[in-house]
Amino acid sequence: MEDYKNNFIGFLLETGALKIGGDYSLKSKRISPWFVNIGDFNDGKSTATLGRFYADSIINSGEKVDILYGIPEKGVGLAIATSIGMAGKGKNVPWFFTRKFAKDHGEYSSLSQADRIKAMTVGRAPKDGQCMVQLDDVFTAGNAKYEARAELETLGDFRYPLLAIAVDRQEVGIDGKSAIEEYENKTGTKVVSVVNALDIVTFLKGYLAPSANRDGIYGADGKVLLKDEDIVRGVSRMTNYLRVYGTDTAHETLGKFPEQKIVGRDKSIIPACDVPTIEQFDKLVEATANIEEVGAYKVGFELGLTYGLPEVVETVRRHTKKPIIYDHQKAATDIPDTGKNFARVCSDAGIDSIILFPQAGPETERAWIYHALDHGLKVIVGGRMTHPAYAQSEGGFISDEGAMEMYRIAARAGINDFVVPGNKAPVIEKVYNLVDAEGVDPIFYAPGFVSQGGKIEDATKVAGNRWHAIVGRGIYNPKKKANVLDTTVEEMREAALEHAKALA
Repeated sequence: MEDYKNNFIGFLLETGALKIGGDYSLKSKRISPWFVNIGDFNDGKSTATLGRFYADSIINSGEKVDILYGIPEKGVGLAIATSIGMAGKGKNVPWFFTRKFAKDHGEYSSLSQADRIKAMTVGRAPKDGQCMVQLDDVFTAGNAKYEARAELETLGDFRYPLLAIAVDRQEVGIDGKSAIEEYENKTGTKVVSVVNALDIVTFLKGYLAPSANRDGIYGADGKVLLKDEDIVRGVSRMTNYLRVYGTDTAHETLGKFPEQKIVGRDKSIIPACDVPTIEQFDKLVEATANIEEVGAYKVGFELGLTYGLPEVVETVRRHTKKPIIYDHQKAATDIPDTGKNFARVCSDAGIDSIILFPQAGPETERAWIYHALDHGLKVIVGGRMTHPAYAQSEGGFISDEGAMEMYRIAARAGINDFVVPGNKAPVIEKVYNLVDAEGVDPIFYAPGFVSQGGKIEDATKVAGNRWHAIVGRGIYNPKKKANVLDTTVEEMREAALEHAKALA
């Protein structure tokens, strides 16, 4: 990175404006592992330093600059500070900002252009044809930027090559689009930042390189700002955050996300452990733990709520180290905030992976995926279900495209494990094609066999080379006994082996 970027990030850490390692609530209501508060720069020394960094980013852009405009309210002080900063670098550029209200409201519409500019601005009056750089602290939805641009266009005919901000978080909005990229496309103005999120990640990684020979980041007074373990955790959390919320540009820079590997085999049988008692569950795990083709155990809410997840995990661990997948039927249908607590509870209990059906919308999906990754959990996402009358094309509530969007958002976050309905082969094929188009080689988990009419042989034809058959009653009650508690260990083992043969 350019020196001024490194120096700016160091400046942010030194002043405490850059916070890494906590959970910070943003204006967007997202919970972020990092935060920058430019409002902390409110004295002469820090404001002057900030102005020099803005000047560096503008000069480095190579664009012609005739005048600086501060977007009200926070951009006002930035315009003055940046003008001083540019003067210190040999470029004497004037500044101005617009008043919140004109001096004379009643006569405003009848004023000449020169008088209108005089009534509406403070600082150097802009002239037609000038190249104007707009300044603000951050870019969220961009509403203030569009409003400021519309107001400027009533004052004259100017050119707008740049809009400068301090930090680009490189996030998408609820609609999955970058507000900055949309602004650039709509206005023709390039948005430049002193640094962006990935610059901060790169800066932190530099302190972890073997050649760095450091054990943390220290301030000028020798006080530790971030310890090594804080840096490692900060890089991991910021990367996970960008993986879920990042723009296409951020994803391209990060590169292909590491593939999750939940089950050690490409194909396996996963018992759906929807049995009524912990004793029956213990019997089911005992019966199947040593079967090579059994890849994991899917635990539902009945065992989880009745006995608690820690006891469920302990029961499995008495027999095997195979992964435990928790399916809350259907997790991620709540508000985004609850994903953090859900992930914490599952992680603390020793769960390895969770299944999400994010029917509550894109922000809930992104939040629950992020919090799961942040807590070291692996994520499986579903969108279509096995029962009739689920999707609108089947007479249900959920639009077909909405269900598919659940898979698409997950794939863009680098998730490669998906639940698909095993009794609906055409749906499996559609999901495969969708996530494949997003550059993800999927691993499927398919329920809906035996009691719901699906055939493992049919799913095998469309699910690709990596998929896992989730089988419940077909294993823990293969004889369809009136009381599932009567099923023996031998009967469960034999049923699991029969399904394994069909999978092969």
